[in-house]
This record gives sequence, structure tokens and C-alpha cells, in this order.
Amino acid sequence: MPVIEQIKECLNPAGKSVLSFVEEDIQFLAKCIEDNETIISATTGSKKLTYFLYLLTSNRLLTLDKSKKDKTLVSYNLDEIHNLIVNRKMLAVEIDFVYQETDIRFKLTNDNATKPFADELENIFGIPEKVTPQKKVKGPKAIKLNLTVLNGKEQLKERGYNYVLKQTKPGFIDIVIDSKEPETFELIKWERVENIQKSAFDIAGWSIIGSKIGNAGAIAGAMGANIGKDKSVATLFLKRENGDKVPLIIKCDKKALEKLSLFIVSEDAEETQPVVQNQISAADEILKFKQLLDEGILTQEEFDTKKKQLLGI
Repeated sequence: MPVIEQIKECLNPAGKSVLSFVEEDIQFLAKCIEDNETIISATTGSKKLTYFLYLLTSNRLLTLDKSKKDKTLVSYNLDEIHNLIVNRKMLAVEIDFVYQETDIRFKLTNDNATKPFADELENIFGIPEKVTPQKKVKGPKAIKLNLTVLNGKEQLKERGYNYVLKQTKPGFIDIVIDSKEPETFELIKWERVENIQKSAFDIAGWSIIGSKIGNAGAIAGAMGANIGKDKSVATLFLKRENGDKVPLIIKCDKKALEKLSLFIVSEDAEETQPVVQNQISAADEILKFKQLLDEGILTQEEFDTKKKQLLGI
């Protein structure tokens, strides 16, 4: 069968109209076929309303350059083509490959002639193995809590207006003040306390063996003045890398409680309840409770109970 007829037979599935668009190309490329090669497949592509003929032979991939007044042959030796990929899309089939270190792309018409053409290319060059993209492992989403600090601001390295608590690493939290550089603390524990006096006692006692925050009376007084109608507070027991202990008192409504419940405390958390008997004398402790009694924070009955506990009677 003459070469021209072989080319037309490959293009017949695309329809007579396509054949008419590339009739001159068929005549031109048929003359370029060498004696030692045979036609394997043919198809067409278009660019800016101009049709192009593509021939696949036993030795080469052929088409035409129509950018100039006279058509010129464009020939790619099959043994010099590398990394060929067939990308089948809805409206076109793209052929990408590397030829003599140059990236080449053909955009073929997606018709009944192009499918066998693409299949033949994949038979020759193989279908590249599809690489399944690795899912990016996202780190844990930071838990954020806007803080209303009632007591302990002076122990932070910054002072400001907006206090945000974040946790991205279990056992540790960052405190960001006015979008400045965060300060990192180990989260020893946190407690929600309905009773202001109890929270004040816990913090004052904890500070005996760590940072200085003031006596329980001063703490309770400041908290009572700032907390407003909502008497629910939370105590955060924090520790810096150098061992300094930083207790914070914050407002704790239902929303804040839900956020706090998501925070993970340090696995190496030490016992935070102070053993005051080993740190201060019973007399000093009684004087502290007497001060709270005089300030009206404790009732006489509460003071007498604490006094008996300290004296062991």
C-alpha cells in the first residue's frame, strides 16, 4: 500500500473533514518517509485554527513547522526521545517528552485517530508509573485561648492588653502578649476554682517554693476587685525552663473551660500542692490566716478551723 494511503487509513477514524484539513501535509510528509521505516500511526492537532499532521514511524516522530512561509520537516528520532508522557484530557491529548535536552510538547486533537496514536507511543516508551503524592502530615492544630489575667501579669516578661494562650506541643504552652514573641512555659497543671480564697491560698502556697507573687490576702483582694460578677476562676501553674514557677489567675467561663480541657499538662509534672509545714512555721501560717480574717476574706469560723488544723488540735 502506498505511503499516502497508509497515512489516510490511520486518519480515517477522525473523519473526512480532518483528512481535508491536512491533505497537503499528507502529501508533504509522505515524501519524507525513508525506505527503511514504516508507518505505525498518524493523527492531527491544531494550534490557532491551523491543523498539523503527526506521524509515528518505526524510526521517527514527524510533523511540520508552519511558522514560516514554506513548510519544513520536524523530525525526532525515537531513540533520542526520553521521559515521554501521554496526558489524556477531555478536549485534547498532550504529549510531553525531552529531545536532546529540550522539552517538547504536542497538543493533539482528542478524536478516534489520536487514541491509537497515543496507545502506540505508550507501547514504545512505556507508561510511566504514577507516583501517589504523599499526604502532608500536619502538626497538631494550635489550641488558642484568649486570657483575662486577674493576677500574675507582673511575672510575665511582657505587659500589654491582649493575652493569648497557645499549645502546639503537649505539656508546654506559649503566652503571646499583643502579638509579640511568645514566652514558653511548662504546664504543670491547671485548676478551675469557684472559691477566690481557695485559689489565693493555692497560689500563695505554691509561690513559697518558687517565684514570689505576694501573700494570699493581697492576691484574694486583687482578684475580688477585678473578677466582677463571675466568681469562677482558673489557676494555671506554669514553670519556666530555669525552674521559676509562675502561677496565673484567669477568668474562666464555660467557653474558657472547654478550651482548657483540651490542654495537655506536662508528663513530668511535679506535685504542685505545697507542703507548707516544711516551709514555714505554724505560727507564720496562722498570722497569714489572721490577716485574711482582719481583711474580711475569712470568717471567724473558717479562721478557727484553719488554726486548729495547723496546731493539730
